[in-house]
This record gives sequence, structure tokens and C-alpha cells, in this order.
Amino acid sequence: QAFCTHRGVVKSSPSPVRAMPATINVRPDGVGVLTMDSPPVNSLGTELVTSFKQEFPKLVNDPKVKAIVVTGKGNMFCGGAEITEFAIMVAMGPEKMKENNPVAALSEMMDMIDASPKTVVAALNGPALGGGGEVSLACHYRVASPQSSVGFPEVKLGLLPGAQGTQRLPRVAPLPTAMQMILQGNPLNAQAAKKNGIVDVVASKDVIEEAADFALNHRPAPISKREVHKTNRFMVAAGGLEQGLNTAVNAAPLMIAPRAIIKCFEAACSNKSFREGLQVEMEQFTNLVFSVESAALRHLFLSERLAQKVPGIDEKPAPLKKIGILGAGLMGGGIAMCFIQKGVPVVLKDAKQEWLDAGVKKIESMWAGQAKKGRLSKEKFKEYMGLLKPSLDYADFKDVDMVIEAVPEIMDLKKEVFLDIEKNTKPDCLICTNTSGLNIDDIAAVLKDPSRVMGTHFFSPANVMQLLENVRTAKSSVKTLATGMAMGKLINKKCVMVGNCDGFVGNRMIAPYAGEAKMLWEEGGTVEQIDKAATAFGMAMGPMALGDLVGQELFWKQRKAAGDMNKQTKTYFGPYELTDWLCELGRFGMKTPDPSIKANGRGIFIHRGRDKTVDPEVVAKLDEVRKAKGVTPRPVSDEEIVERLFYPLINEGFKILEQGYVARSSDIDLVYIYGYGFPPSKGGPMFFAENYAGFKTILEKLKVFDKQAKERYTKNPQYLPIDYFEPSKLLEACAAKEGMQVFPGQTVIDVVLKDFRKSSPGPGPFSKL
Repeated sequence: QAFCTHRGVVKSSPSPVRAMPATINVRPDGVGVLTMDSPPVNSLGTELVTSFKQEFPKLVNDPKVKAIVVTGKGNMFCGGAEITEFAIMVAMGPEKMKENNPVAALSEMMDMIDASPKTVVAALNGPALGGGGEVSLACHYRVASPQSSVGFPEVKLGLLPGAQGTQRLPRVAPLPTAMQMILQGNPLNAQAAKKNGIVDVVASKDVIEEAADFALNHRPAPISKREVHKTNRFMVAAGGLEQGLNTAVNAAPLMIAPRAIIKCFEAACSNKSFREGLQVEMEQFTNLVFSVESAALRHLFLSERLAQKVPGIDEKPAPLKKIGILGAGLMGGGIAMCFIQKGVPVVLKDAKQEWLDAGVKKIESMWAGQAKKGRLSKEKFKEYMGLLKPSLDYADFKDVDMVIEAVPEIMDLKKEVFLDIEKNTKPDCLICTNTSGLNIDDIAAVLKDPSRVMGTHFFSPANVMQLLENVRTAKSSVKTLATGMAMGKLINKKCVMVGNCDGFVGNRMIAPYAGEAKMLWEEGGTVEQIDKAATAFGMAMGPMALGDLVGQELFWKQRKAAGDMNKQTKTYFGPYELTDWLCELGRFGMKTPDPSIKANGRGIFIHRGRDKTVDPEVVAKLDEVRKAKGVTPRPVSDEEIVERLFYPLINEGFKILEQGYVARSSDIDLVYIYGYGFPPSKGGPMFFAENYAGFKTILEKLKVFDKQAKERYTKNPQYLPIDYFEPSKLLEACAAKEGMQVFPGQTVIDVVLKDFRKSSPGPGPFSKL
């Protein structure tokens, strides 16, 4: 499920009852063991918390029990709160939550452990994360297995540890460590946790046996009764919290949770009592849980789970024991690294020895660099290189389970290599293309069996970028698609299934964004202003800097090859005059150095090292372009820049949904968060539309911009026609339903989309599923 909407009224629905118990048993030595058993990560859902509160007092009140050990079932101590329950919490509203606070039950559980007259030891059999870390701190002592860890990742969901963690951790750990763990969400392994006072013993044998022995030989020592160390208080007085906040804000400037966490640390390290500190923690937690920023981050967390559930994909994936990669360039080499780092052998093929050697050398140098920095052992480096088989011969693909083609974006070349792959692979080998925009159905049509084909659109550099767009073709078999999704999971990609449309999801939506950036520039905005407005919105970089990064020549070459320099598709729009001039001069951006001016890259910007400045020649050329087109520059506001960049991008997302080229709105959000630098605190373009801007606002602005655009290109023949401001029918339907009631875990977009697809099914595969 995706997270529920932040705007409008929501109503709850009962969640299915599951057995999530806490079980108890008493050992012969008189130690009572309570085991949290809530698969898969022993999360602290309502059922487990209720069960824990029922079972724990039985151990306290049993005269045969001398001490208590709390542990988790399997390889996990506790993975923290059940995130899906936050939707119900928000649905209650702030006032109702005061009357019936679900977090209060968890806090009562911590108090119960803390107040035990019998010694309570946490036996950390695996990771103790979030609420799991708080359970461990509610215990009097902690004995950890070597493979365990303690962490508080709540900040990554726009929250803070709301079950006493902000008040307990500074009472056992140095303040810098506490800040690193809670402000940045960085976990500590068992040894580091012991070094920092969080864990008392790292077990050398069975963790429960050692925890039981420790419990029998130590008196109760609740953390709530401990004073915060003087060093921590001194650091707060000396401005240590401000330094920690600055670090967190610099890393994620749009996040509000770090400021709330600092207030909790201030309370812990002040003269306030433990109980008074908890009041501050609960107040700050409540503010965060109802914030749109936290809703956005929780939405993304749940969207990742949902993306793996592709409609219609219900077959078991084929095993992937060996992979073939065709093309040893930057992309092919990066993809090869992804598999090798997961222990999967790779055959890397290219057409010429020098190309193959260069590709292998690049891969080797990247791993050698990691080894030099101590991030990769020499043994691992040797193992990785041993899994890589360079080849010039297609015959070496004879026993691979999947081939991923990463050759240049030329349709005839793609078809040619697909035929060569088909001749040299077993019949059930998947044949995948890394194309970023060519029609995969056309490529697959040359094969005898196109059902073994799908798109695997990696993002460059593939060994770094998290996103993978898996592309469903007209004839892809369910087995093929299931295997493609399993492949993405195997190599730790954020994997989204999309339909085979021009530009798929990401590149299709970025096209109007890039086109409007150039249009705003011509109309009077400056390069610096446009990029600054985008980064202030939260983008990782502005559209002008992005153009220099990916290369200004990309679509210039495609239009040249097509013999039509005015060509526009769903993946690129004009105006072209200035960027075409740059390309004719060979100034593509960061990839084209200019030694004559000591620049390591030249395009719109002059790049020197990490610094860049707008090229004065570009500014002068723009004046020429404006004069030739009869354009008088005007002031452009930052607000207009943001609206004209993002509203057509969002509108294109609605069109992709209504046409059925993606299953749900949250899949689009994942594409943009992990592939295009959209700010996580805004939840993705579709979440932003529903929860920040509002459908009606976007719709009305699009109508205004569409009218202006039509007037521009009808009156001035030097401008090309554009249609990306024409409002999506689905957007219009959502605007008509703005503020409607939806169940927790639903979005208005997807509720409206379901009815929309019944009445107006689009051409894409997800319209019919």
C-alpha cells in the first residue's frame, strides 16, 4: 500500500488480524525469556505490543523467575514500528490521537520493562532498529551477538524515536554518537555499540545463554534513573547540538525532523526530569507524524514494497546463475559490476579488442580504487576480477541465463545484435535491452521468440545509480517479466515496471521540464536563476547543469540522424537554437574539455574542477537568438520558474497513468526520487501534486500556460508547437475529486485512476490489468 493522502479527510479501515505474539518460557536456571515473534522483522505492531504487555508481567510476577531476557525470533531482534499503522494514526487526526495515542501503548511497554523489579537484559540476536533499539534501551542491560547492530533510522522517515529513544540514548552514549545515530540514522555494529556504552557485552557464544548469565549476576539498573553524563551536558552548553543540526540540515535542507530531534536532545541534557523530557519527545513526535514531509517519506518507504507487486506477474522467476553483457562501455561495464558484486559470473562482450580492453580496465580501476581506500579487500578484488570473463565471441553466451545489450542507440544495430544473441544463446535465455528510448517491440520483432525480451533501462553510472526501469513489451512473457523484477532485486536496484512508450516514464516526463527551462531562459530568466529555483525546490541539480552533465549533443545527434532538426518527440522539445549552436562547436558539456581556456568541460557552463560559471559566449549568443526571434526579455519570477518546470512534468505523469504505461502513481514517484534527483521530502511528482500543490491549482496554471504557449507559437513561426501544457483528462478527473475521502494507504490519484481505466482504458498494458 502507498501512504494515505495528507490533504483532505481520510477514514480508516480495519486491518486484518494477524498473530504477532510475544512468547515466554522459563529456563531451568530461573531466567524467564520473552521472545518477540512478528515475522519477518519482529515489528512492533499493535498485536505484538499488546501481547508483550500481557506476557511480560507474568514473568515479573512469577516467583520462580529470578531475572528476565528479552530477545527476538530468528535473525532479527526487532525492526521497529509497523510503518503501515502510521496511516491509521494520521487518519485519526491530532485531537483524536490525544485521546487514543497508539504510540502511548508502546511507551507504556517501555515503562513496564524499565520498572521491572527483576533484572531485564536484552539479548540482541540481530539488528535492533528504531523501536527495536528503544526496546533494548528500556531493558536494564544489553548483551549483543557479534552480527547484531543498533540503529535509529526514523529520521529517514521524517520522524524521531518516539518511544523514549531520544531520552534514553544520551544517558548511555556520548552525545556525538547519539547525534550520529538519531540525526543521521547511522547504525552501529555490536563492537561499536559496546565501545560507545550502548551495549554492555558482545557475546562470544550463545547470546541468550550469556544474557541469562549476565541477568542473574547484575542488579536492575534502569536507564531512566541514570543522569546524563556531564560531558554531554557540557557539549550542549558549548553549542554541540547546533553543530550537529548544521551537518544534518546541510545534508538534507528540506527535512524538518532534525530540528525536532535537537529539541529532544536539549530536553534530555537539561535540568528537565526524564518524564519531562518524554513530554517534549511526544510533542515533537506528534508534530512530525502529522507533517507532510514525514508523510512523503513514509509514502516512499511503502511505495518501494508496492513496486515489487506488479499486476499480472504471478509466476516464479527463472534462476540467474550467469549473465551476459553486450557492450563494454561505461553503461555495460557498470551493469557487469552490479552482478559481479553479488557473486554472479559475467561474460562481457564487445566487438573490438581495444573497446573490450578499455572496458575491463575501467572496471578494474574502479575496484582497485576501492581497494586502495580500504573499502574492498584484496581477496574480494581478486574474486571480483575472477568472475569477469571478457570476450569477443558470441559463443561465450552459450550458457548464460540473461543477456543485457548495452550498445549505442541505433535501431538497426540493436536488431543486428539481437539476432546474433539469439543464434548463440539457449532458448530460455532472456534477451534484454538497455535502450533509453527506442521502441523495444520493434527490436524484439526480429526474434523467433519475442516473449523472452524485455527492457532493462539502467541509469548511468549503473554501478552507482539506484533506479532500474524494467520495460514490459507487447509480447514479454510473465516468466520474463518476473525474472526481470527478481534480477533488479538481486542487484539491489529500486525496480519499477513500466510500459513500452516513448521515453518510458522518466525520460518522457523530464522532456517538458527541460524544454521549459530553455524557454524560460529565452524569455528572460538567467541560467543561474533557473537552476537556483530548481535546487531551492529540492532538486539535486538544476536543468541547465543537468544538460551539461548528460550531454547537450544527445538529442541533437538523434535529430541529425532523422534528417529533421525541428523534430520533436515525447522525449525532447525545442527551442533548439542555442544548444544546437553549442553542439556545432563541439561543446557538449562536462564531457568536452577546452584546453584553450583551461576548462575540463564546456557547454552552457565552463567547468573547471568542481567549479562552473556560465560561458560569456553563451550569454552573448542568447542575445543574438532573442533578436532573431523578436523576443524582448522580461523579468521571470522564481515562482513562475518552478510552476513551468514542474507542472508540465507532473501533467505528463498523469498522461502516462491514464494511458496505462505504469501501474500506479507511486511507481512514478520512485522513478523520480531514485533516478532524477526529486526531493524525497516532497514524495515524488505525483505525491507533490496531491499533497503539496493541489490538483486544482496545477490544472488552472496549466490552462494559463497552455494558452500562452499556443499564442507564442501561432504568432511567431520560429517557435515549434508544444502540447505538454494541455491538461491530462486524469488530472481533470482528480481535480473534480480533490478532497475526497480515501482509506489510509490509498491516494486520490489511484482511486480515481481505477474508475478512469474502467471507463476510458488506454493503450498501455496496465490499463487492462
